[in-house]
Amino acid sequence: MTRYIFRRLLLMIPVAFLVTIGIFVLVRLSPADPVLAFAGEERDPATLAAMREEFGLNQPMPVQYVAWITHLAHGDLGRSFQTKQRVLEAITERLPATAELGLAALLISVTIALVVGIASAIKRNSFVDLAASSVTLAGISFPSFFLGIVLILLFAYVIPGHIFPPGGYVPATENLGDNLRRLVLPAVTLAAGSLAVNLRQVRSSLLDVFGHDYMRTARAKGLRERTVISRHALKNALIPVVTLIGIQIGAIIEGAFITETIFFWPGIGRLAVTAIPSGDYPVVQGVVLVSAFSFMITTLLVDLLYAWLDPRISYETATA
Repeated sequence: MTRYIFRRLLLMIPVAFLVTIGIFVLVRLSPADPVLAFAGEERDPATLAAMREEFGLNQPMPVQYVAWITHLAHGDLGRSFQTKQRVLEAITERLPATAELGLAALLISVTIALVVGIASAIKRNSFVDLAASSVTLAGISFPSFFLGIVLILLFAYVIPGHIFPPGGYVPATENLGDNLRRLVLPAVTLAAGSLAVNLRQVRSSLLDVFGHDYMRTARAKGLRERTVISRHALKNALIPVVTLIGIQIGAIIEGAFITETIFFWPGIGRLAVTAIPSGDYPVVQGVVLVSAFSFMITTLLVDLLYAWLDPRISYETATA
């Protein structure tokens, strides 16, 4: 297992290098010009030239990339063109809010998907199964920006009592109750899409497992149905579900772009959204780089979890 982990970490190096090239090139292909965005009404050629030199944009793109990757190797993501704040500092300040939102959404998605998905598979073609299929269809069909606005209208304005605030963020260290009230709507919005996919996958995986011979053998031994499902069916059915969840963990930042903007949640997704129109290259590059590394790390963790779920999977023999 140690050899496999070391090998995967080594393979991440060329992947990370290609990711940095893709990020750098794509960001600069955007139509936004940071110099014009920050100059405002000022159009003096000398002033614009001075700003380009300050931002390092007067150099050829290969030179700019080498300078950026050199600083990146030393843990420096650069400074924001707009605020002059270090990008690493800006991301570090906002990462706890995004992590809180993402973990809450993941907890909602996984918990409901497991409970309802298991019930739906056990009671196939029942009312529970029909209701679960309806939830799946609705979750896939509703875009997050639409669902978020609907939830704000219902729970913050239409329903008497204003159950949940329409947006904003209060750290849990300051006021835990207010933090949780403000967390509910964005977490549900962010969880809706992944909940639908997870629920459907849990149901279909369990139905597939129910038809295997070892399930009939377990029942023939006289084991209780709860034991058969928890010890035999669920563990084998979770492998494809874990794959989906691992991808969703890495996609938390992408989903947070829209959700954090709708609910004024001060995470790194909203940080990137405010940086994109003004062409704040260092901020956008930093956020996308964090998202890409989160994908790579979670993919490795999912592969390691496979070996625990299914002892037949051995990475040592695969790498020998």
